[in-house]
Amino acid sequence: MKKIISIALLILINVAVFSQNKDSLTAINKIKLTDTTKTHKWELGGSFSPEYSYRTLKADETSQTIKEIRDTLEVAKFGYTVGLNLLYRLNNRLTIETGILLSDKGEKTKKTSFTDVPAGQKIMYYTYKYNYYYLGIPLKANYSITTGKLNLYVTAGVSANIFLTQKTTLITGHDSKDWERNTTQTKSGFNSVNFAMLAGLGLQYKLNNKINIKVEPLYTRSLTSVINAPVKSYLYSTGINFGISKTL
Repeated sequence: MKKIISIALLILINVAVFSQNKDSLTAINKIKLTDTTKTHKWELGGSFSPEYSYRTLKADETSQTIKEIRDTLEVAKFGYTVGLNLLYRLNNRLTIETGILLSDKGEKTKKTSFTDVPAGQKIMYYTYKYNYYYLGIPLKANYSITTGKLNLYVTAGVSANIFLTQKTTLITGHDSKDWERNTTQTKSGFNSVNFAMLAGLGLQYKLNNKINIKVEPLYTRSLTSVINAPVKSYLYSTGINFGISKTL
């Protein structure tokens, strides 16, 4: 780029000295300005985020007991989000980001023992694991606090999440060595689309003029219930989003 700029300057000087044609000089200046101010606007990349996932329940007056029982029995589980990201750079501080992301969210129950165990036999334990799979389309803005090779930024936005399926896994066994798993899937009762808000803080490092890597702690929370039932469920998760992108 420095060589191109130098050559363009030499051409401009020669034209200014040997030509009296102002229109030609103006045209060359416009070409020079376009070449030297051109920037890469688009970035394409991929990301993966291991996440701590859970939910908040809201119930009507007739369903408070169900909510209390679930809050007693259920705990958070680990999930993930993985997919492709597309960024558009508005200027050196502000970018708009979208993409398509597959996520696994949900909760699980505490490990519980069966109350009736025949004499002389080991105690049998069981737990339920609930996985909610979504295809997400986020739209968020990234604002750079610092600029340069190492870039600190804040990010915020929303996501439209398309429901794919819900998987329930019953895990039973006497100890950690002989767990058995039985899995069922359903789509019944779940809303087809769920909207969520996103917020976080990130660090981006420029490996070179084409490749960027990022580490982005991110918080996600449902704005609408994921299920159409008397007990509403609002998923949330916290994770660290690792990504790599290439300027186009």
